Amino acid sequence: MIIDMHAHLIHPDTHSQAFWDGWVQTAALLANRPQERVRQRLPEYYDLSGDMIIQEMDRVGIDASVLIVNDWGTARYMGEPRLKIEEINKLYADVAKKHPGRLIPFAGIDPRRPGAPRLIEKFITEYGMKGIKVHAAVGFYPNDKICYPIYEKAAELGVPIIFHAGEILKPFYFKYTQPIHLQEVAMDFPEIPMVFAHAGLSWQNEAAAICSNATNVYLDVSLWQPKFLRPLDFYKELRGLLNRVSWQRVMFGSDFPALKGLVPQDKWVKAFTEIPESVRAAGIEFPKEVMDALLGGNAAKLLKLA
Repeated sequence: MIIDMHAHLIHPDTHSQAFWDGWVQTAALLANRPQERVRQRLPEYYDLSGDMIIQEMDRVGIDASVLIVNDWGTARYMGEPRLKIEEINKLYADVAKKHPGRLIPFAGIDPRRPGAPRLIEKFITEYGMKGIKVHAAVGFYPNDKICYPIYEKAAELGVPIIFHAGEILKPFYFKYTQPIHLQEVAMDFPEIPMVFAHAGLSWQNEAAAICSNATNVYLDVSLWQPKFLRPLDFYKELRGLLNRVSWQRVMFGSDFPALKGLVPQDKWVKAFTEIPESVRAAGIEFPKEVMDALLGGNAAKLLKLA
């Protein structure tokens, strides 16, 4: 079983122009391509129906994907998208209902929004969403007590939380997403399973240290595709992460569709399912038990899937 722990629906109706401008600039830098060429390809990423992600999952052999709402509209430099955050969460929930067992929706909310805990309860109990995404890059620290009513609601409802951990594209400030700010949250709410998305990226060692000392913390390796552009270095880094934390706490993720233009989804899946012999020749081993857990077993347990 392969479970993508981190995917999205993106569209001009759910993301403001500031997001697209930052995405184009960052993608152009990563791919070493002109910004205009990247901008021309944006429609290839648009998907409000869920059809594109399901087709891609079928093509590359992904059994289920966690579909995550990001609430970025409150950032002063972003602006609200056309759809309101309640409408976006309902959209994700409805798309997931069209594909039961394949798409697992996680609600997104800025804890500073008026009535945020009430909205989260609505998203979970009425819409049928299965977890929460908190994205602090919009301008708050996740250990700020203004966030705690959301965490208390997650504990009450018995659902996991995914946090963005690590740097992020323009125009966000990623000082808010350094993993160290999550340690206090993990310790204050040990009953809540928490996923540090992207395994902290540049702060990977910090994320791993927290994961190693908190039994409720997990890591996903979404957004690691740029590392795969240098494959041997990628496998060394992945093996290093698995040496520092339990392999039962690390999960596959892609952040689809954001990086499909840099590393196609089939190539990203094969990075884990078809490890080159040259990697083994270099003394870097990934036992089948470990890779089976990373690719889907760990996520299935976290999400309580049959």
